[in-house]
Amino acid sequence: MLDIKKNFSLKNFNTFGINVYARYFVNVTSIEDLQKTFNRYPYIPNFFLGNGSNILFLKNYYQGLVIKMGIKGRKIMKENNDQVIVKAFAGENWNEFVDWTLKKGFNGLENLSFIPGTVGAAPIQNIGAYGSEVKDTLLEVQVYDIYSGIIQRFTREECKLEYRNSFFKNQHARNKFLVLSVSFLLRKKYKKLNIYSIEIQKELKYMNVKTPNPYDLRKAIFNIRNRKLPNPTKIGNAGSFFMNPIVGIFDLKKLQYQYPTIIGYSVSKDKVKISASSLIETIGWKGKKIGDVGVYEKKPIVLVNYGKASGMDIYSFSEKITKKIKEKLGVVLSKEVNMIQ
Repeated sequence: MLDIKKNFSLKNFNTFGINVYARYFVNVTSIEDLQKTFNRYPYIPNFFLGNGSNILFLKNYYQGLVIKMGIKGRKIMKENNDQVIVKAFAGENWNEFVDWTLKKGFNGLENLSFIPGTVGAAPIQNIGAYGSEVKDTLLEVQVYDIYSGIIQRFTREECKLEYRNSFFKNQHARNKFLVLSVSFLLRKKYKKLNIYSIEIQKELKYMNVKTPNPYDLRKAIFNIRNRKLPNPTKIGNAGSFFMNPIVGIFDLKKLQYQYPTIIGYSVSKDKVKISASSLIETIGWKGKKIGDVGVYEKKPIVLVNYGKASGMDIYSFSEKITKKIKEKLGVVLSKEVNMIQ
């Protein structure tokens, strides 16, 4: 039976810890629940919620229906001596799913350890870290068309996965498709791990690990994240608030000539990804605080809520940063966090 709540507080359902209320709220645990929900509320605005780790509510009251994706499950679909196809449903905790794959002896997701959120959000955002992205292993996404009620499948190519972007984020698909499950093609035997990240290499050296296995890599990532990122249960935050801008290699060289502390990483022959943290630090905003909103001292790409900041407080603060960077450095900084009206 559906338990649809009215005027429901979402404070514990967004990692910024903002006490926003939803007109209606429901936790769905099956496709049948979804169908019943849409049949009951066919016309009001709706928003699909995972773990609330990459969103910012701009208002104190959401006028529509918040649907918490609680459909869970993970299983092995097909395997041979070298590879395996695994499937996880949208409500699964991402990090717990990664841990499950490693315990099964499956490799390919280890660099994405300890990323907050759910499996359902992973392909939408094409989550990535330490030289890996979901697109590297994603095989298929199963979705629910909320207008027709039809279940569809999208291949990796059809998902159009790019840096922190996908087909599901465009204006035509954003409010049409709900991710139900994601399938991944993983390895059963690892030959060479992705440890090209300088941070990973330094951490493994500190750990005195010369030939790392997948769990050594996972441990290194845990250590790095634990040192640099604030715990949202203690300080409200949504992880990386901004995306690292991609520019031409000569544009970066011109910036570095004037501001040597700006950091860039190669992404192709003529393109580089600039560290947004280094841009924020260059304009002098590292550790800056206005009211209850601030730039996290250890990782400037992270904005934090020190207590009672509203969504608009955080948004206005972020706009000051992007304006300052554009004026001083000529770089456009885009937001990674999704804004919810």
